[in-house]
Amino acid sequence: MTIRSFVARAALALTVAIASCLVGAGVTSLTLAQGGKSAQPNVSPEEQSLFKAFMTAPDAAAKLKAAEALIKKYPKSVERPRVARALADEIAGVKDAAQKITLAQEYQGVFKEPSEPQLIVPVLIEAFAGANRFDEAFSSGAEFLTRNPDSLEVLVQLMSIGTDQAKQKNTKFIPQSLQYGTHAIELIEADKKPADTDDAGWKKYKTIVLPSLYQSMGILNLVKGDRGEAKVRLAKAAEIAPADPFNHLLLTGILNEEYQEGVKHYQGLPAGPAKDEDLKKVLAVLDQVIDSYARTIALSEGNAALQPVRQQYLHDLESYYKYRHNNSTEGMQQLIDKYKVPAK
Repeated sequence: MTIRSFVARAALALTVAIASCLVGAGVTSLTLAQGGKSAQPNVSPEEQSLFKAFMTAPDAAAKLKAAEALIKKYPKSVERPRVARALADEIAGVKDAAQKITLAQEYQGVFKEPSEPQLIVPVLIEAFAGANRFDEAFSSGAEFLTRNPDSLEVLVQLMSIGTDQAKQKNTKFIPQSLQYGTHAIELIEADKKPADTDDAGWKKYKTIVLPSLYQSMGILNLVKGDRGEAKVRLAKAAEIAPADPFNHLLLTGILNEEYQEGVKHYQGLPAGPAKDEDLKKVLAVLDQVIDSYARTIALSEGNAALQPVRQQYLHDLESYYKYRHNNSTEGMQQLIDKYKVPAK
């Protein structure tokens, strides 16, 4: 099985949780004043009335109209930041991608303060992706990043979309995705916490998003055909998240390909000391493959999505293990058990 076909199959079993990790990584939706009234002093009755109309509007479209009326009449309203965030959150919850796109674009026409695009651009990118309008998702993100190059949320979001497309054999966005992923990793590893991210959210970036980024970089490089770089990135992902079976699953596939290539090279050599020496190298790689198979099988136990691949790996492991142990499987289960995560 080639690496590319393997990734295509294995990716069906994987749902990278970057997007879900980002939920809650920033500040939570702002709780507005009780009863829809402003908690700020010196607000006119008319402004309070417009704000209340926004609060009581029944859906995102109605809230957008109410917000537009408020901002048009009171562009410097003390409620503006609260309304901008609350409305962005409301639009983010719209299920229909086409409607979400329309609302997000209309939002951009109303809220034009420098800090406001960062509230709605991620929503718009998500909507474009949901509507399979990936070119627009990347163009919107790229344009935003020219003004906000360190927007970690958008960098991660585009990286995730590009990786999902690569799994579907759409390689168009691989160069951009690798660029965005690299910068996102740099920001996290440099501990550059976004201003709107609390400590708990930042911890998620470091412990969940970061290894997912390295994993995505590995997948993108595999699809691209750069096996060496993929191996480095996946090894880093496995180092940060050692219990994630998918990293080891991909690494095992890479090691197995290296072993198969080594066998072909060995078979093509003439008999003699050089061939004998090469055999030692090939067998050393095979031992790494066996160990990697065992680790993957151990970590994927109980993971329903990975069971088809796990069964294939069990078959391969048994064949390789017997070859290296005089046609016996004695000790194989113990090797697998060594890598199992202790029950909590």
